[in-house]
Order: sequence, then structure tokens, then C-alpha cells
Amino acid sequence: MFIIDFDDTLFDTHALKGVLAKSSRDLIEAELSGLLFSDALSFLQYLKTVKQKLILLSFGELSFQSKKINATGIAKFFDEIIITPDGKELALEKILKQFVDEKDVWFINDKIEETKKILERFPKLKPVLKKSPQFAHEEYCSSKMPCFETLTQMQKYVEQQIK
Repeated sequence: MFIIDFDDTLFDTHALKGVLAKSSRDLIEAELSGLLFSDALSFLQYLKTVKQKLILLSFGELSFQSKKINATGIAKFFDEIIITPDGKELALEKILKQFVDEKDVWFINDKIEETKKILERFPKLKPVLKKSPQFAHEEYCSSKMPCFETLTQMQKYVEQQIK
């Protein structure tokens, strides 16, 4: 099973902040769909071929997160989409209780400290980090978790691990 974060993992939230700063009008879907990382669709297409459950887990306000996710067209790749305003730990607890028999549960995220905290509570998760400009390269390196600049690099890593 793959549990994947949305903002800064599949979607360029930093670019969104730039668009929002320049515009006072409502975002249109074309603008939002263009903020998906260029290799996100190929990464998700690959994960579908692995034939494991895919869950999108996003922290944020429901209507805004839903608008971004729907505009990108990625919803079709996921077996379940969970948007939580309360943090990811509670949602992960429910997911892991529901899918207790899953052998490998990958957790793909961009936030180092959030992922460390989640791993303390759920040590069986297999973490993989997508680097965000929000954090220094050294922070990712010192985390001792696999981390990648691109989803394409991450895909190669996952391919090697699941063979």
C-alpha cells in the first residue's frame, strides 16, 4: 500500500503561493492543473501497475484541497482520498487499522519532522521523502530516510525495493 501526501509531494505548493500572491481572483482549474509536478502523472501511473492500494492523504481545508486535487485530474489513480484538517496521525491510525494485513505500507511525504513523528508512532511504515525547497538539503540528508529531488528518482528507488 502507498500512502501519498499531496502538497509539495505531487503538487507544487510553492508555485501556488506565487500565483496566489499575484492574483486576487479565484484560481481557475487550468492554473491549478499546471501546478502538478511534471513527473507526478507518470509516477502515479507506475504505482497503479504495482497493483497495490493507493491512498492520497492530505492535510488542509476540505474544499480548497478538493479543488486542487480535482483540478489536477489525479483522483482517478487513488483507491481512497483522505483530506484531514486535524493532522495526518489520526487519519493514518484509521487507515492502518482498516488495512492491518498490509505487509508493506509506504509513506511518501515531503515534511521531515512530520514524517519522523509519524514513524515514532507507526514504525512499520516505509518512509520516502520528496525534497521540498521549504527545507535544506542537509536536513533531508540527516534524516536518514530515503529522499529524492524528483518523483522519477523516487520511482526508480521504489522499483528496486519491491522487486
